[in-house]
Amino acid sequence: MSKIKQVDYGHINWGPFVMRTKMPNYIIKRLLTDGKKLKETYNHRLAGHLDNQFLYSNKTQNWFYKEIQPILNAYRDGHCKYHGIDNLPVELSFDDLWINYMKAGDFNPIHTHGGDYSFVLFVDVPKKLTQEQIDYEGTSAKPGMLMFEFTQQARPKWATTGTIVQPQPGDFFMFPALLQHWVAPFKSKITRISVSGNMRIENKDKLPHDYF
Repeated sequence: MSKIKQVDYGHINWGPFVMRTKMPNYIIKRLLTDGKKLKETYNHRLAGHLDNQFLYSNKTQNWFYKEIQPILNAYRDGHCKYHGIDNLPVELSFDDLWINYMKAGDFNPIHTHGGDYSFVLFVDVPKKLTQEQIDYEGTSAKPGMLMFEFTQQARPKWATTGTIVQPQPGDFFMFPALLQHWVAPFKSKITRISVSGNMRIENKDKLPHDYF
């Protein structure tokens, strides 16, 4: 019998840093209320096969990004620790903020975003969709699930190259804008609501050339 009683080990961080947290209810309520008033379609700027994607007003965008500043700071802190780099001051500006009303048959093909950082916030995920996911018998991402893809799939499991997420109300995911991701379609006669946006780093010229 081996004399080794305990194995202490670490691992090398590999791939992008994706943060998952919960968004406060007061922010979700405001986004839902403001979202119902929107009429400016954003379909022409997005990859999703959805009919109902709307751009928020500048007023809502300014309020939202001000409110989530602590979350953005937390992402930067986690990102830098994950990659073992100095947490240098960065100047973030937002590009946009939009709401998605995903219905039966809608889907988001694999795509990336513009800017440097992106996020998705799930504000309403009907329980009927959860039952459809339970009933699904295939091997792909289940209906309505979010899939992050980092390079090709690896089978047998010698590497983890994709991560499947079952969104819950209030889930907020922030990730590098160049990270490929997609959303599987569903059949349930429901509407799943999410909010997304993109940000960019303005002061790159003041940072080390190899920082990004």
